[in-house]
Amino acid sequence: MKHFVFLLTTLLSSLFVYPQIDEDFAYWEDTLSTLRSKVMSSPGEELRMALNEEFMTLFEEFLWLDGSFQHQWSADSLFSVVDSPDKLLRIYTWYIIKDDFTYENFGFLQFYNAGRKKYVIYPLYDRKNTLSYPEYEIGDLNQWYGAVYYQIIPLVHKKKTYYTLLGWNGNDLFTNEKVIEVLQFDPDSQSPVIFGAKIFKDYRSKVSRLIFKYSKEASLSLKYETHTYEVSTGKRDPKTKNMIYEVKSAPMIIFEELIPMEDNMPVLNAFLVPESSLNQGFIESKGEWRYITRVKGRNPDKKMRPRKFSNKQFYIN
Repeated sequence: MKHFVFLLTTLLSSLFVYPQIDEDFAYWEDTLSTLRSKVMSSPGEELRMALNEEFMTLFEEFLWLDGSFQHQWSADSLFSVVDSPDKLLRIYTWYIIKDDFTYENFGFLQFYNAGRKKYVIYPLYDRKNTLSYPEYEIGDLNQWYGAVYYQIIPLVHKKKTYYTLLGWNGNDLFTNEKVIEVLQFDPDSQSPVIFGAKIFKDYRSKVSRLIFKYSKEASLSLKYETHTYEVSTGKRDPKTKNMIYEVKSAPMIIFEELIPMEDNMPVLNAFLVPESSLNQGFIESKGEWRYITRVKGRNPDKKMRPRKFSNKQFYIN
């Protein structure tokens, strides 16, 4: 009997073996990825949430290790890892699909505190359902509008660095979301992490972040890269009397306009799809984002692939 109990105890403990506090980052990554895979494949929401808390505890333990910020994660780690261009911020984010097919997001911020000369860790829990006016509110960690981030763009405005975050959210059964979030750090205050900022100019309203909701059947492009756009010269063509525009190019946040699937459809998020010919964007202007509408949607830094033409074949029944 004692021998059976010993074997049973050994077997159970082997299911929950965690790596020791060392610098074997490959072993840590494998362990975290395995646990994350269990979270995703578990059949019930209650179990998924319980395993996710276990995953977050283990992940935070890893993040406090010296050198964890520099670790290069593999592409199949089952969560997003994004670095800021200034190498001061790394964001880890992921999601859980709940039984009602809504998405809940989680993550960590890993930020270098220059004053303390060390990296600090902040856990992220999705609080979007607690926000009354999510596009306009500015808040701390307890007011994070969850998303899985894939790009970070730093801006310096009035001697403060604002990190603009581009992210995706599975949202619910009928809609997806793309999010433009703003993150800033104030290590000396009671709220060292602040989400949202009034740095979007010439937009339709004074928002703190942008949230695009659209049909689950569609895919909205939201990215930061160089594109061309048109600027009015203030002059008109003497013959046509049309306004003359000058074409310029600049790095920008570019996204497609959302329109109803059909002309007679109501303007509901579940029926909105992107129109690729209607591009809008934000370009940097004095440390802020200035809204522009006449974006061409062509990146001059990318070489155009040669088009291949082939004879069309017509079939007659």
